[in-house]
Amino acid sequence: MQVQESRRIAVAGLLIVAAIVVLVLVISKQNSSVSRAQDQAEELVLPIADYTTPEPLNSEDSAKRRTRNKRHDHQSGESIKEAPYPVERIWSSHWAREVPAIPVSQSDVILIGTVVDSQAYLSADKTGVYSEFGIRVDEVLRGIGTSTLTYPVVSVERFGGAVRFASGVIQKYRTSGQGMPREGRRYLLFLKKIDQDDDFSILTAYELRGEKIIPLDGSSQQGNERLAFDSYKGADVTSFLKIVRDAISETPVVSK
Repeated sequence: MQVQESRRIAVAGLLIVAAIVVLVLVISKQNSSVSRAQDQAEELVLPIADYTTPEPLNSEDSAKRRTRNKRHDHQSGESIKEAPYPVERIWSSHWAREVPAIPVSQSDVILIGTVVDSQAYLSADKTGVYSEFGIRVDEVLRGIGTSTLTYPVVSVERFGGAVRFASGVIQKYRTSGQGMPREGRRYLLFLKKIDQDDDFSILTAYELRGEKIIPLDGSSQQGNERLAFDSYKGADVTSFLKIVRDAISETPVVSK
């Protein structure tokens, strides 16, 4: 009787241990799935340019658009045209090696703002495409030799975008490791002045999503390597902004 009782106790103990092991494995798998879901890259949304778009009616707007379009000429050895199969052209460059995670010294303007509109445009020779974003300015952290920052909305641009042809086919053009701001979202943007008209290009940016930082650029944008911007993914917004403000205060302003 004692032997049978001992066996029953042993079997019960083994069953309890097995149940605990199974429970631990299930929880571990669930946590792993959640972690993968959180790390999964968000789909890149590209502003769209129609292949044939009429010129703006306003002559001043038309002249400004032609100037901006010509700025993006000669992006490729051939013009953009509809392909007989789905196309996503990715420019693989070493741009990130020249841009630190917090590029204060390279930025003419650093601001916090919300994207209120976005639109892509073809270059004048139709070899390239670029995207423009209207940013409603909440706060200017750094501004050098600019005037349009007194406006409620400023325009910034970045190379890349999508092109829609008359057939409805959409082809994508972008740079490896670079993301695109999305309408309705709030960002800290590092901007470079392009010309005397106070046009700006995006060096890099960080989304302020709740209490967390989401880099606009980095390996999550289908890059081939981990980039400097990745180190701030998931960082606390308050702590990150303090790092940026400290970097700004420690970086001398060089007159342009």
